[in-house]
Amino acid sequence: MPVSPGQFSVVDVSTWSLDRIETIGADEKYWLFEPDSGRRWLFKPNTVHAHRGKTWTEHEDYSEKIAGELGVLLGVPCAEIELAQRGSKIGCVSLNLRPDRWELQTGAVLMDGLLDDYVPGNVLENKTRRGHSLENIRRALAGYAPPPNADLPQSFTAFDVFAGYVTFDAIIANRDRHDENWAVMRPPQGQGTDTLAGSFDHARALGSSAQESKLARIVALGSAGVEAWVTKGTAWRYEHEARQPIPTLVEMSRRALDLVAPGVRTYWLDRVASLTHEDVTRVTARIPKMSEVVSTFVEQVVITNRRRVLDDCG
Repeated sequence: MPVSPGQFSVVDVSTWSLDRIETIGADEKYWLFEPDSGRRWLFKPNTVHAHRGKTWTEHEDYSEKIAGELGVLLGVPCAEIELAQRGSKIGCVSLNLRPDRWELQTGAVLMDGLLDDYVPGNVLENKTRRGHSLENIRRALAGYAPPPNADLPQSFTAFDVFAGYVTFDAIIANRDRHDENWAVMRPPQGQGTDTLAGSFDHARALGSSAQESKLARIVALGSAGVEAWVTKGTAWRYEHEARQPIPTLVEMSRRALDLVAPGVRTYWLDRVASLTHEDVTRVTARIPKMSEVVSTFVEQVVITNRRRVLDDCG
């Protein structure tokens, strides 16, 4: 697919061979082999909705790509993302985080081994996500190292990095950090250290599931419209009390930063403070065929959440 100079390329993966279908999660996903290199990428087509003879497409590819680029700017270890097309399907590909011969284990499996009565988040009866708390995640990650090759202070633990993930989620309005959307990795026996995996699956961030007409109405209201929208962003994938207000993503970020050393807290807040409006617009400007409405919405969401995190967590 041709793009304008300076924009992110769109990789045609139509001829890439299929490894397997990904069974974790409800969305359609395929593991593919990149020709020549043999690297494995996960192709995730955008979700297409049909209703009363009309169709519209979520912009999950934009969300994944922008989140990946912002993750780099914030120093958050993230999966590498490329915009992609496979046949007539538009989406993105995410590079496999797991090194060769390593084992990847989702948070759901790790937490189940920690807590005798753990109920995975995909069990419908577990509406309050009992057990999936920051305190339990910190216990589960004890002894784990940061993701391989992460450019982070050497003193950081895996939970120090996870606190960065929670703060990153607050910035990009990602409400989908459930127990299968984070993971740990284990090398072959005797050949390394168990680690946290890089952050992955940001498809539900940045309002990706909303129709453009709704985003246009929010943008038309100016800063008040975006402020009202972001404050509805709850961390419902973490443990919370029934019949009580669910903590917002920013409140969950504050809780995570309260659980780490002051130096770690300062590190992540400094990274957030370093992110500028110009940084964000440079990323959105490189997304091909992104409308002005969507790009404006995304930019305002990120900058508004940046301010909220600094105000509430600083």
